[in-house]
Parts: sequence; C-alpha cells; structure tokens
Amino acid sequence: MEKLEFSTNWNNKLDCKCFTTIRLFNTAKHFRGNQFEVFLQKKFKTKVVVLGTVLTTLDKLSDYVCYLDTGYSRVETLEILRKMYPQIDFKKKKICILLLQKIEPAKPKQQTLFN
Repeated sequence: MEKLEFSTNWNNKLDCKCFTTIRLFNTAKHFRGNQFEVFLQKKFKTKVVVLGTVLTTLDKLSDYVCYLDTGYSRVETLEILRKMYPQIDFKKKKICILLLQKIEPAKPKQQTLFN
C-alpha cells in the first residue's frame, strides 16, 4: 500500500473522517479508489481511500481550498508549498487536491443470544 507522509497535521484534518491534501500530481498514485497508509511524523495514523481528485495549478488555488486544507489563507499556503518544494517550477508542475476518506477497520460481529 502507498504511503502519504505528513510532517504537520494541518488544520487538524487528520482527525477528521474525510480530509484533503494538496500534492504534486502523480498519475501513478493520485486516482479515485487508490488507498494509502497515512503517517504523521513517521508514525502510522490511519488508512484512507481516494474519493476524488482535482488536477490544477498552484496559481488557481482558492482561499476556500487553502483554508480547509491547511487552515491558512491562499497567500500563506502558497508560501508554505513553495518552501516545501523549493526546486519545483509551479508554472510547469501540476498539483492535485485529493479528497480522502478514512477506511474504518471492520468491527467484529457482536454475539447475541440468538446466534
């Protein structure tokens, strides 16, 4: 299973049932139905499935998406992303906004008097 690494729990999103992440686009990983193990500071957090993807460019990110994803404004989020990826030319490189949903472990069947 693929891994998604987080250094920060931006906007406390990793504690939610569904959340987004903004990533450099990778056709081999970023598609509906793909699954990931999520790690926060190298510690396993949860498993997720991709519910949807939006392919875009950095200059098209909105305040709306940025506030939900990072908890910061568009200007602040762009600064963060440029610091995270200083070698990337965002005029040429696409980004992907992934909508992820936690995969809940199967609950054991409860024993009843009639089983």
